[in-house]
Amino acid sequence: MKIEKKLIFYIFLIPLIGMIIGVGGGAYLLSTSNKLSQNEGVKFLKNREIELQKDKLQLIVTSVINNIIVLNHLNIDIISTIKELYPPKKDKYIFIYKVHNLNGGKNFATMLLNINRPDLEGKKIDDSYTDIKGFAFRKKMLELIRQNGDGFVEYYYKKPNTDKIILKLSYFKYYKPLKLIIASGVYLDEIENILNSYKQNLYELDKFILKRLLIITLLIALLVFIFTYIITQQIKKEFFKYRTAIKLNEKKLRYKLYLDELTKLKSRKSLVENIEKRKFNSLILIDIDNFRNINQLFGSDVGDKYLIEFSKILKEAKYYLKKPISIYRIGADEFAITLKEENPKEIATHLYEFVISQKIYIDNEKFDIDITLVYSSFPSPLKKALLTLQEAKDKNKNILSFNDILNKNREQEFFEIKQMLKTAIKQDQITPFAQPIVNGKQQVIKYELLMRIVTKDKVIPPYFLDFAKKAKLYTQISSIMIDKCFEFIKSTDILCSINIDMQDITNEDIVNKLRYYIQTIKKPVVFEILESESFQNYKELHKFIEEFKGYGVKIAIDDFGSGYSSYSEILSLKPDYIKIDGSLIKNITSSKDSLIVIDSIIFLTNMMGIVSVAEFVENENIFKKLRALGINEFQGYYFDKPKPLNEL
Repeated sequence: MKIEKKLIFYIFLIPLIGMIIGVGGGAYLLSTSNKLSQNEGVKFLKNREIELQKDKLQLIVTSVINNIIVLNHLNIDIISTIKELYPPKKDKYIFIYKVHNLNGGKNFATMLLNINRPDLEGKKIDDSYTDIKGFAFRKKMLELIRQNGDGFVEYYYKKPNTDKIILKLSYFKYYKPLKLIIASGVYLDEIENILNSYKQNLYELDKFILKRLLIITLLIALLVFIFTYIITQQIKKEFFKYRTAIKLNEKKLRYKLYLDELTKLKSRKSLVENIEKRKFNSLILIDIDNFRNINQLFGSDVGDKYLIEFSKILKEAKYYLKKPISIYRIGADEFAITLKEENPKEIATHLYEFVISQKIYIDNEKFDIDITLVYSSFPSPLKKALLTLQEAKDKNKNILSFNDILNKNREQEFFEIKQMLKTAIKQDQITPFAQPIVNGKQQVIKYELLMRIVTKDKVIPPYFLDFAKKAKLYTQISSIMIDKCFEFIKSTDILCSINIDMQDITNEDIVNKLRYYIQTIKKPVVFEILESESFQNYKELHKFIEEFKGYGVKIAIDDFGSGYSSYSEILSLKPDYIKIDGSLIKNITSSKDSLIVIDSIIFLTNMMGIVSVAEFVENENIFKKLRALGINEFQGYYFDKPKPLNEL
């Protein structure tokens, strides 16, 4: 009997104890694994929700400012109209300050509008006010405005219609023409509610798994006394169940991390990992050129629908190409495609032709598709690929291989261009060319003087200007160009325009030279200032324009619509000419979005008494379309290319 008891002990009890210990340990490891997964998931979701809220706040404030611009031009009461457009919400708010002193202090501003706290309207605002943790958030707000013109601030404040003090996230922006601070914010308890719901779901999942483990363990404890074989088989089955549960939990988290929520395509993180693991042989990047215009003109809801429809078109392309491809969304309007083929040129070309031939329909509106596409025959680092995508857009290239660009030796290229510039300066090769600007009857009314380097065998356009700045040769080159331009201006009766860079405007020697020529020749001249580069130093720019307009100089804003400055900032400079960016002009006969943007620019220029000029007019159809819209002046290869001055 003792032997039998020992045998029973060894056969049944020890395996049972070992099994209980094993199952208990597995439960502990499972619980620990889930907690780690929860922490990563919660952190990821919180960051994502905050970024989404920031984007929404910026869109709200931008919308309010755009409405203020229109209302101000139309002399409509701003505050009462904004109240109607943006009704109170318990979790979000809008407020507007009238600023008296940007340096802060007591009564630095007056509250003009507070959607959720109308009792504060008309009251003076003190920047020393602090939240419950002693944070003077208005001082921080003013500090960021003085630095950048806008910013985000988190602080504690009483939530409307409650007794709770809640952490708030506010975005604010300074609208200089009317000295207004426009802000919108969100109470972050909404984000905490989302996260708590997520954690509760994971907690319930853990409880479910642990209960199952307990029940299974008890069942096995009963079965082990019946038959050892049955227990062994049951252990195998249950171990498989536990492992499946763990994988299911991990799969849910990976789904959130590796899938774009809006389009259901693979995410940027997924692409980065596949690049590192070299899971494909070719990479294609796609940027939607007209997406920014769609978002601005039709709103973020239409923008989201556009992205969803665009992702469907990329999925359809998979069947059109008859190739196994993977599709990713890697940015707001940027997508990627990976494939096994080592030479993607032909596929990229077919893909481009297929995509731009499609139309997107949203709420009875038809949208054209305008994209830039670059491709590589090996998995290059994503940052370099994105830089090449931007370079393709800058060069107005619709489709481009970035293998050649990435393989360039930048240092050697810089050295060669630097030597070319030094030779051009030494041998007097820097030369003005003139391109005519015409009226609606195609009569030449003025010339734009453009920089070229002329050697014995070729004419070099000014792609080298950025290199010249890095090599500290720009000022010398610009000075030579200014001398030669004004030498020509002295000898002609036709109006001429010259390009002025922000680096010229901030250089005292160049400004003195311009001042000398303008005061000496006493002829009307146009200074063309590039919008996308010049509005980071707005005060210096405004001072320069105000002085030279006093001398009779006319001001043109070049590449209007390409930069990120607001229309109000540009129009407050009171330019004489607005030159519409060529990327809008070239698509006007095929893109409804470009047509809408150009039409709105014409409306603004007509209302402000500004002359509108269209650049890059390349054919008769574009010219006729622009003339019908009401453009005043035209420039482009359809009329004439830039010529040497002696050929005019």
